[in-house]
Amino acid sequence: MRLLRRRQPHPEISLVSTADVAFLLLIFFLSTAVFSVERGIVLELPKAGDAPVELRRDRVAEVAIGASRELTLDGAAVLPADLRAAIQARLRSAPDLVVRISVDPAAPYASLVEALDQVKLSGARSLTLHQGAGT
Repeated sequence: MRLLRRRQPHPEISLVSTADVAFLLLIFFLSTAVFSVERGIVLELPKAGDAPVELRRDRVAEVAIGASRELTLDGAAVLPADLRAAIQARLRSAPDLVVRISVDPAAPYASLVEALDQVKLSGARSLTLHQGAGT
């Protein structure tokens, strides 16, 4: 007796509808996605025609950034990690303290950003930027 084997049809999945669903999902996620936009450093700049403001010496903390990333606070060398604590100590005695940052034109941009971050984290709300003398 001979057994006949039946050929079973190969199962097929229709990929046409799968492509349609993938396309619709792609459109949905692209239209509902929120892209983050980096804002960078937010500074409020003076308006044209504003009169210069004269400040008392005891209300100003002078931060200088040199060409080789050296950092000084009121003439004394300070590490970037210690800048925050030093400004916080000055803020306790003078809450209306203005931080003046002078940057050497040859200084790397990263050193300015690092100093600005430390000043912002210290709680100082008033600061000025000044281009220091080049060497």
